[in-house]
Amino acid sequence: MSAFDSVRLELVELTKAWPGRTVSVSMTAEAGGILAVAGPSGCGKSTALRMAAGLECPDSGRVIVGGRDVSSLEPSQRGIGMVFQDYALFPHLDVAGNIEYGLKTRGIGAAERRATVARLLDSLGLAGFERRRPRELSGGERQRVALARTLAVEPAVVLFDEPLSSLDAALRKRLRLDIVEEQRRLGFTAVYVTHDLEEAMAVGDRLAVMADGRVLQCGPPVELWERPVSAEVAAFMGSGPCLPVIRVERDGCLLVAVTAAGRFVVPPSSVSVPGAWLFFDRSSITPCAAAPGDLGVFSVRCVRLDYAGDSLECVVEAEGAGLSSLRLPKSTRARVGDLISLRVPASAVRLLPPSA
Repeated sequence: MSAFDSVRLELVELTKAWPGRTVSVSMTAEAGGILAVAGPSGCGKSTALRMAAGLECPDSGRVIVGGRDVSSLEPSQRGIGMVFQDYALFPHLDVAGNIEYGLKTRGIGAAERRATVARLLDSLGLAGFERRRPRELSGGERQRVALARTLAVEPAVVLFDEPLSSLDAALRKRLRLDIVEEQRRLGFTAVYVTHDLEEAMAVGDRLAVMADGRVLQCGPPVELWERPVSAEVAAFMGSGPCLPVIRVERDGCLLVAVTAAGRFVVPPSSVSVPGAWLFFDRSSITPCAAAPGDLGVFSVRCVRLDYAGDSLECVVEAEGAGLSSLRLPKSTRARVGDLISLRVPASAVRLLPPSA
């Protein structure tokens, strides 16, 4: 049973401007779910979290928790907890002291504080760590103590600001699973910020992609992977090649997009805009022996080839486009430097604007 009352977090046109830079975001974390927010460093992810938590004062916009506008409230009154990238543990306090800190400031009695500490440490696999100092803990242990300290005051919403970025890859994978399991068990609403797309897709029920201080697209991860709203989102997701469109023309009853790499049938309802790009999910691509002049066939040059067990991870470059990563059958006969012909079914092809 959930220990938390699940609520929705809404950021409504939350804006902060500096000379030459503006962060303006609108996004919703559904009650009891995890919204992952991904994007390159400096895109405004952490600023959005700090504005939501009340640690950064926005120029305009609203923060709504469970239908209540908390924009004017102090951080401690918002029902929002935050786990920072550097954990922000008090070095002079032991583990129990760190976890108890927020409870003491709320006037919770000693017996209840001890019970809360014991319960959280047990649930996070840290039973018996009460008297250890932060310097005596591993990075993963410090991260779990920081999570316990945040959860101790039972916030309705927990914000994670790149909590695993300082850890090695194996530990990151294990701890992100711990975070998801704890969130599912307790039922709090979470926003999880990371620059790591793989991590964001693994953690989030929903995914928001940010760039240049704004949200480009928000939805289930599979939606952003298969149906990006722009070439900018598709490029960040890495879900398939994006080819710049030279022109769209009629070929009998077909509508055909012409690119430097090949010609592709596009849906009759497609609308070509200046700077349009052709996109197709990489899972729809198959190697073939056909000539690139055929409809739906294009050539790429293999730049890097990595064996991935049941497949080949191939970094390729198409004419007129940048690098992209494809997963090809391991039976594909290719070496670095080779040209590979690939076929794309018309049903998988979409035209995208440059940006949303």
